[in-house]
Amino acid sequence: MHISIARNILYLPLAIFYTILSIPLFFINLCISKKKYTKMQMLSAENERSWRLDAIGDFIVAGDRVLDVGCGNGKFGEAIAKKFNADVRGVDVVNYANSDIQIDLYDGHSLPFENDSFDVIVMAFMLHHVKHQDKIFSEAIRCSRRGIIVFEDTYFTPWQWLFTIWNDFYSNMAVGTIKIVKGMEGKGIWGMPLPFTFRSVKGWHEYFAEKSLNIKETSLRHSNIKPHSKVIFLLEK
Repeated sequence: MHISIARNILYLPLAIFYTILSIPLFFINLCISKKKYTKMQMLSAENERSWRLDAIGDFIVAGDRVLDVGCGNGKFGEAIAKKFNADVRGVDVVNYANSDIQIDLYDGHSLPFENDSFDVIVMAFMLHHVKHQDKIFSEAIRCSRRGIIVFEDTYFTPWQWLFTIWNDFYSNMAVGTIKIVKGMEGKGIWGMPLPFTFRSVKGWHEYFAEKSLNIKETSLRHSNIKPHSKVIFLLEK
């Protein structure tokens, strides 16, 4: 998996531009009406969930038991349940649930389930929120019967790595604060751990190999203008 030379070069000035732009955008979004901002956020979240569901393909089938680790508000797990007719529940270390699936709090280290309790475990943009990646990932392997789906932000250059860190902070703390001020979410988002433990695609591949997992598919998604790259791994035990 790679990034084109042209995109790689262009991402440096774009990283600087978007970092600077995000400051006034924070205050502009604070001033936007709750109704308009909510509509913007709902559209963005819906587009994101649609992309994620398409990326999963047929990895999840009807009747599967699925665990969404680090499920956040639970909306993605809810979407999985509806699209695939799956039995989905979630766990997280902070509580800002806002969905119809069952969500439990856990300690962030050990999943409170027996071995092979779920057919598939989903870890959507949560591994970079934990310092102890190996511990929680080993737990996911233990509790999954068939496989694991990992969504992550990734990088290909030092400047994209730095922007990815900034983007993660801004998306969680700054945008989260706006949502709290507008009464769209609870203050639980402020408790989100941000150790920024990102890896490159190559780094993830090496890690999965150490865990003896078969990588069924790796898919990259680059933003058109924003210097942001996302990767999806479909992993089989």
